[in-house]
Amino acid sequence: MIEILTNLKLIFFVMLFIILFIFESFYSEREWISKRFFRLFFHVKIAIINTVIIRFPTIFLIIPSLMLITENQYGVLNNIDISFALKAVFGLLLLDLAYYFWHRLNHTNSFLWRFHSVHHLDTQLDVTTSLRFHFGELLLSSLFKTILILFLGAPISVFIFYEILLSACNQFHHSNIKLSDNLDQILSKFIVTPKYHTNHHTVMKDSRNANYSSILTIWDSIFFTYKDAKIEDRQYLGLNDRSKEFGLIQYIKHPFIKER
Repeated sequence: MIEILTNLKLIFFVMLFIILFIFESFYSEREWISKRFFRLFFHVKIAIINTVIIRFPTIFLIIPSLMLITENQYGVLNNIDISFALKAVFGLLLLDLAYYFWHRLNHTNSFLWRFHSVHHLDTQLDVTTSLRFHFGELLLSSLFKTILILFLGAPISVFIFYEILLSACNQFHHSNIKLSDNLDQILSKFIVTPKYHTNHHTVMKDSRNANYSSILTIWDSIFFTYKDAKIEDRQYLGLNDRSKEFGLIQYIKHPFIKER
């Protein structure tokens, strides 16, 4: 079942990526600064590297953990006498809450920020940015996922379904698609929209170190971490260092270079 669900996740990811890439080509919110296919080629290279590397913790950590909690009924949710439907709801909510804090920690912890900052080096946000993560961050994230799986005891189908949702939302809110103000206001009451997440990618620290929600925006509301950036700030994205946006070697070395 794990293999089937994992393959579905990949198929869905590729299909949605293509749809959003085409859609933002015709209905873009911000002007294109760099060449789109250059950005695509660079970020696909990163994705290929990450896919190869992340295969190891997936096989040796995440999948065994999912099988372990299923066979032995470990974890919080496996020790509560409720229906599968309620387990699924609580599982999805708790997973999203945990990812909110993980994202927040990636900004507040200096060691984790070294890796996560690679994602924020992108000076222009589009669907290809959803591929831009340092493999070091993904390896650390795999350890976090393993602990989360063992603690929560979410059913395999629920965990992988959340991963599919997270992947889809990650592509959606990084995309450079234009939504009407009314539609954005309605959607952002519930889920992270492109405009909502653009606040998080501004150079301005006030809004960058905020807006940590991945799927549901309720977490930013509950923990008072929502910040609405100014319109002009949403036009200037990335970090102050504009020289490291592209370059595969720079991308790999960035977390390990001591800042002056």
